[in-house]
Amino acid sequence: MSMDLDELTSQNVTVTTAAKKEQPLNDVPAAIYVITNEQIRRSGVRSIAEALALAPGVQVTKLSEFNWQVSLRGLNETLFNKLLVMVDGRSVFSPLMSGTFWHTIDTILDDIDRIEILRGSAGTMWGGNATNGVINIITKNSNETLGQFFEIAHGQYNYKEADYRYGFQLNDFTTARLSVKGVQSDYYSFNDDEWNNYNIDLRTDYVEDNVFLTWQMGGYHTKSEHFNWYRYDILEQPRYPQYPMSSVIGYLTGLKDYSRGFYSNLHLGKTVNDIQYEALFWVDSNSRTEPTANGEYDTLNADVLSINQLNDQNELTFGAGIRYTKIKVPTREDDFYSNMAPYQRTSDQGTQREQIYNVFSQLETQLTDKLTSSIGVKVEHFTRNDTTELQPQLRLHYKVTDDHQLWTGIGRAVVTPSAVDSSTDLYMLSSFKTPILGCNNSDPKCIYPKLVLTSGNSDMDNESVVTWDAGYRGVLTEEFALDVTVFFSKYKKLRMLDNGQRLCHYGECIDGTTQPGQLTVDEYNLSDALDAQTYGAELALFWQPTENLNFNASYSYIDTQAECSSEYFSCTTSDFGGYKGIYNYQPKHYASVQMLWTINPQWQIDWWLKHKGSITSNLEGRKYLPLNSVDFKAPAITTMDLRVAWQQKHSWPLVEFVVDGLGSSTYEDMPNKAPLEETVFMRLSWTTL
Repeated sequence: MSMDLDELTSQNVTVTTAAKKEQPLNDVPAAIYVITNEQIRRSGVRSIAEALALAPGVQVTKLSEFNWQVSLRGLNETLFNKLLVMVDGRSVFSPLMSGTFWHTIDTILDDIDRIEILRGSAGTMWGGNATNGVINIITKNSNETLGQFFEIAHGQYNYKEADYRYGFQLNDFTTARLSVKGVQSDYYSFNDDEWNNYNIDLRTDYVEDNVFLTWQMGGYHTKSEHFNWYRYDILEQPRYPQYPMSSVIGYLTGLKDYSRGFYSNLHLGKTVNDIQYEALFWVDSNSRTEPTANGEYDTLNADVLSINQLNDQNELTFGAGIRYTKIKVPTREDDFYSNMAPYQRTSDQGTQREQIYNVFSQLETQLTDKLTSSIGVKVEHFTRNDTTELQPQLRLHYKVTDDHQLWTGIGRAVVTPSAVDSSTDLYMLSSFKTPILGCNNSDPKCIYPKLVLTSGNSDMDNESVVTWDAGYRGVLTEEFALDVTVFFSKYKKLRMLDNGQRLCHYGECIDGTTQPGQLTVDEYNLSDALDAQTYGAELALFWQPTENLNFNASYSYIDTQAECSSEYFSCTTSDFGGYKGIYNYQPKHYASVQMLWTINPQWQIDWWLKHKGSITSNLEGRKYLPLNSVDFKAPAITTMDLRVAWQQKHSWPLVEFVVDGLGSSTYEDMPNKAPLEETVFMRLSWTTL
């Protein structure tokens, strides 16, 4: 059965993300939504990223069968870096671009207890990247997963999955579990590119009186194979002088993209004289060969926390942390123009090291029997660009009655500076039509090779946001509950590209050097000249008309207005594209309705309707900007997923039949991305004690 209305909206539901402590959801002075394990299982999803679309304010874009782009409250882009994602308090981000590669956290879905989604700036408690919000994936204590769990699945596009979990008790106070998951599938629905992902996790929990300790370790190995992949040699001179592009020789090689990672996490706490002490230590090491994110990334993190109940009205939280990161990105080789990938990220610095230091404090005060305030600030120092940032917040919570609450707050947060921004370059091999009079696009004699560089800029300020939001949360009847939020955010120093410069023209460079093959080289540098504001509203509805029927619905309206100087081509009012266009022209309307129907103890029928609004614009992407021909027009997308489940009794296997995109014709979740189609699969799972 799914959680009933009382469980989902009353003080029986506790969350930990808002204030780094357990507290009733109704006492949180912020926009927070909890996705339960039951919602995840009955949605029929195969990954964590897909399940996030259940929550208001979250935009999930499916790029392929197993690749997603997730953002929160707008500013949606491939390298989205304004969202802090954690698993049991451990940040799962790439130091390369301060975003998340979602395939690296492909845990068994049954191991997840809940997903807490905190919307709005949360820099005071969580620091860098918690600009638009926090997603905290909380797995079950190992004492809740004793025994064995098996799961197998098979479906279209060569999809196969096998999961196994073994939970056991070590002594009266200690339990543990081992979880293993393997997935194989086609990467796309329209070709035979392969996807393989394997994940292993070990968790141990010790709980005795006022002491707890959780130790976790695990890793993943991912391989995706793409057959339609070319590498190139650039000759000194065109093979056929009348055809300039004949200096670029391409040959089919295929691409095997490997991604590997390991982590270890230790979380311990103890209460002494009504003061709660906690410490969290984690380390992870990741590597990837995909050309835009290739490199090796190692992180060591330590955080300490104390929560002191000063008196009946005041509670003081104090914490500090340090993070050490080492990044190794490939450098340019001497034979750069031999065996080139069509695009590649490189760095002149080779191995890079950086540290982040932070200290924070928050005071929670019971002003009256109905009104509570929270005021705090974090000071965070980034050695990458030698900057120190203040991230304050002030929040108020008013308890009208036990069933109705109002809250409001304002806070500032910053984005952690990254290697993509400051110290790496991305090249893309391209071509252009010479402006010689009489040439046309179809004449190969007029097409010349070009290399486009997107270069980091170490002189940029940190991206920041100030967000005000307010909300109402309440139970209106025994069957109906409502959660409403309005927000306004002001962003400064967002990233964009400058107008660029031509370093080399037909092989002759401005520094006096030459390039092979009459190669033209254009460089665009990242700039912090873009500002933006977003505003909108988020709505969550919970309706339980009968004991066996639940509806969970959400709606989000998000509007973004970006601004920058007219000195930049992409900021003029003419038909140019660029980063301003990417932010301004995104869907404004998102909706989700999930129905959970338990027909009887053996049968369940569930469906999930998702809608994304259309994009209308007169803009066209500038072809010479390295933005992969951005399209600023897109139709509305509405899809429905269906799940039918049967289980004779608890000791029998649970059999599920799932259709993703029921009846959908081929569509793209984002313009110029891979086409998606209806997908059907079956899943069997069973638990033994």
